[in-house]
Amino acid sequence: MSRLFELHVSKICSSLHSEDKKKRLKALEKLDNIVTNNENNWNECELSEIWKIINKYITKNVSDESELCRNLSIDIIKKFLEVLPVDEKNIIYLVPVLKRRLGSQEILEESEEVRLNCVILIKLIIRIYKKYLSIYHNDFITILSRTVIDSYPKIKKESCESISQLAENIPLKFYYKSNYVIKPILTNFTHQHYRVRVASVNAIGQVMLYGNSKNMNEVSTPMAERLFDQSGAVRLAVIQVAGMWLIKLHDRYSWWNKLIPIILTGLHDDISEIREKAEKLWSAAGHHYLEENYNDDKIKNKMDFLTLDPKHYPPSIKRPNLGCRVIVQRNISHLVGGIAKDLNDWLPDIRVRSAQLLAVLVLNAEEDITQHIHKLLPAMYRACNDEDKRVIVNVVIAAEYIGHFVLPETYCKLVLPTLNEGNISSGHLSVFSAIIRGSKKEQLTNKLKDIGRFLQEHNICRSKKFVYQQELLKSCDAILSVCQENSSVIAEELFEIIFTVWSMAQQQKIENYSKKLLNDLSLMTNNKNIEDLFENHIRSILNMVKNSSSTLTVFSPEFYIFNNCLKNTKIATSKNIDLVMPILKITMDKDSLDYELRLKMLILLSEYFQQRSKSLNNIEKLNSFFGDFLDNILIPNLIWKAGRSAESVRTSAMSCLCALLDNEDNANNHPIFFNADKFVKYFKKLKPIIMSLTSDNSKKTRLFSLKGIYILLKYAMKLVCVSDEDVIEIYPGILKRLDDGCDDVRFVAIEVLVFVFQALSCNYDLDFGRSHIDYLYTSTVIHLDDPEEKFQNIMLDAIIQLAKIHPKLLYDKIEKCKINFRNQQALEKIQKECQGILCFEKVTLK
Repeated sequence: MSRLFELHVSKICSSLHSEDKKKRLKALEKLDNIVTNNENNWNECELSEIWKIINKYITKNVSDESELCRNLSIDIIKKFLEVLPVDEKNIIYLVPVLKRRLGSQEILEESEEVRLNCVILIKLIIRIYKKYLSIYHNDFITILSRTVIDSYPKIKKESCESISQLAENIPLKFYYKSNYVIKPILTNFTHQHYRVRVASVNAIGQVMLYGNSKNMNEVSTPMAERLFDQSGAVRLAVIQVAGMWLIKLHDRYSWWNKLIPIILTGLHDDISEIREKAEKLWSAAGHHYLEENYNDDKIKNKMDFLTLDPKHYPPSIKRPNLGCRVIVQRNISHLVGGIAKDLNDWLPDIRVRSAQLLAVLVLNAEEDITQHIHKLLPAMYRACNDEDKRVIVNVVIAAEYIGHFVLPETYCKLVLPTLNEGNISSGHLSVFSAIIRGSKKEQLTNKLKDIGRFLQEHNICRSKKFVYQQELLKSCDAILSVCQENSSVIAEELFEIIFTVWSMAQQQKIENYSKKLLNDLSLMTNNKNIEDLFENHIRSILNMVKNSSSTLTVFSPEFYIFNNCLKNTKIATSKNIDLVMPILKITMDKDSLDYELRLKMLILLSEYFQQRSKSLNNIEKLNSFFGDFLDNILIPNLIWKAGRSAESVRTSAMSCLCALLDNEDNANNHPIFFNADKFVKYFKKLKPIIMSLTSDNSKKTRLFSLKGIYILLKYAMKLVCVSDEDVIEIYPGILKRLDDGCDDVRFVAIEVLVFVFQALSCNYDLDFGRSHIDYLYTSTVIHLDDPEEKFQNIMLDAIIQLAKIHPKLLYDKIEKCKINFRNQQALEKIQKECQGILCFEKVTLK
C-alpha cells in the first residue's frame, strides 16, 4: 500500500478533470509511465488497485476534448486490460462510452486515429472478455456495424477482424444479430484496398458460419463476384471461405448450389496456389460428405462396388473423389440453368468463368449430365461463337467430357434434332465435333450412318465461311480419329463432305486441312493412295453435279465442286468422262445466256487439257470424246456473236482449242491423228472459223487463232493432208495481221506466215501462183521500213526464209522499188540471199 500511496494516484485523478488540457495530458502521461515502467514491477493486486481508483476517471477521458488526451487514455486502458484479471467491472463503464463515441447515428469521434484506436480496444475486449460479451453484444454489434463502413481503411479492416472474433466468441447471441453486420461488411467488397477486401471476405465467412445461414442468398453473389478480383489474395480468401462453408456451415446442404460454383471456379484460377487450394478444399469437402453420409445405402454401394475408374475416361485428368461427384450429381439440376445463362453474359470474364465451371461440373457429374444436355446445348452453341477464345476452349473441353460420359446413341438423339432445326453456325459444329472426339470407338461406330447422313446434307456442308468450314472438317477429323478403320462405313459420306469443303474453301488453310483429311480417309479405307480414293468416290460427286447442271451458275456450290474435280482430280474425273460431257453440254450450250458460266468453264477446261498426262490420256474412248467435244461444245462457242460477253467466250474457246490440240511432247499419239480422214474432217470445219477469228476485236482471240492455225497446219503436214489450196486460203488472213495494232499479234503473225508457206508442196506451180507469191512479197517487204527496229529484224529473217519460194521474183521486185525504201541494208541482204539461192539452184541443175 505504501508504494501506491507514494504514487499519489488520487492527485493524478483530480488532474484528469482539470480544465487545463496540459494538466490532463501531463496526468495521463504520468499514468502511462506508471504502467509501462518496468522498474515498478507491479503485481496483479497492485494494478487492480490502481485501476479501481482511475477506472471512472480515465474512462471519462476517452471523451476528452483533446485528441491527444483521448488517444493516450485509450492506450492506457488497453495496457491495463491486457494485464488485469478478467472482470466485468473493468469494462462496465468503458463499453457505454465507446458506444456513445462510435455507435451513434452520427459518430462523435472525429479523429481517424482515435477511432482506429477505439476499434483496436474493442477488438482487445472481444478477445479477452469472452464470457462477458453476451451482456454487451448489442453494443458491440451497433458499434462495429458503424465502424466497418468508416472511411478510414484501417478501421474497416480492424472492424472486420473484430466482427469475426465476436461471432466466434458468442455464436448463440450473434446468430440473431448477424444480419445487422452483413450489409455493412458487403459494402467493403469493392473497396480499393485489397487488404480491406480480404478482411471483409473473411468476416463474411465467420458471420455466415456463426450467424443465420438464410442470409446466404444475399452473400453468395458478392462472394462470387470477388472471384474476378484483380488481387490473388482476395480470390484466395474467397476460396478458403467457400471451402470452410462446405465443411462447417450449418444447413450447408441447402446451399450447395451457391457454394459449388464458387469453389469449383477456383480450380481454374490463374495462380497455381489458388488452384491447388481450391482442389484441396473441394476434395476435403467430398471426403467429409462421404463420412457424414456413410449410412446412405446408395453411397455405400458405390463405395463398395465402384472402386475402379472407368476405362474410357478423359486422358491426363485426375478423377474427383466419390463424395465430390455425388455432391455435384445431386445438385446439378440447380446449376445448369445459371451456367447456361452466364455463358451468354455481356461481360467476357463471366462468360469465361462460366465455361470453365461447366467443364468442371461435367467432369464431376459424369453420366448424370445426360438429362441436362438439352438445357446446356443451346448455350454451348452460342458460346462457341464467342469472340473470346478462352470461352470456346473451355466449352469445347466440356463437350469432350460429355462425349466421354454420354453414349452416342443418347447424345445423337439430343444433338442431331437441334442441328436439323436450321440456322446452323460454327458453334453447333464445334460442340458436336468435341462430343464426337470424346466418344468411345465401338459405341460411336453404331451411329456413324446417322452422323454421316446429317453432315452430308447440303445445308450443312456447303458454307464458304472459314470458321464454319474449319469446324465441319474437325467433325470429320474427330470421326476418323475415334473410329479409324471403322470410318469406312461412311467413307462415301465423309468423302463428299470433305471434298465439298475443299471445293468451296476460300483460304489455303482449309484446303490443306481438307487434303490431310482425304489422305487420312484414304489410309483408313485401305486405298493405295489418294488417287485411288478419288477414283472410288468421284463418280458420286459428278453424278450430283450432273443432276443439278440445268440450274448451275458460277455461284452454285456444284460449280465449285465441278471446278475442283477438273483441277485437282483430273485422273479420276477423266475416267468418268461419260458424266462430265452431259454437264459440259448443258452448261456450255451455245444458246445459253449465262456467258459468265460458259467463260469460266472454258477457262477451266483449258487448264484441264494442258495437263494431258492426267486428263486426256486417262479417257477411255478418247476418239469419241474428241469428236463429241468439238462438235457439241467447242465449235459452237467459236462462232462469232455480237457483244463483249460473246467476245470473251470466243477468246476462251479459242484458248481451249489450242490447249486441246497442242501436244508438242507426243504429237503422234494425239487422238486427232488416228487417221487422216478424221483430221481432214475437223480441219475443214475449224479452218474457216479460226481464220475469221484472226480479225476478231479481241487481241487475245487474234493471238490464239494464229496459234490455232499454226498447230492445225503442223499436224496436217505430219499427216501429209494439207494442200496448196489450203495455204492459199490461209495466208491472206495472216498477212493482214502484220498491220495489227498489237505488236504481240504482229510478231506471232510473222512466225505463222513463214510456217504456212512451208506447207507448200514442192510441185507448186510458181507461174500459175505467181500472183499469190507476188502479193506475199509485196506485203512483207514494205515492213522493212517499220518504225520498230525489232520488228524490222524479225521481218528481215522471215523474208529471207520466204525467198526460197521464188527468189527471182523477190530479187526483181526489190530491184524495181529499191529507191522507195530507207532500209537499204536489209534490201541488199535479201538480194544477196536471193542470188545465193539462184546460184545454188543452177549448180544443182547442172
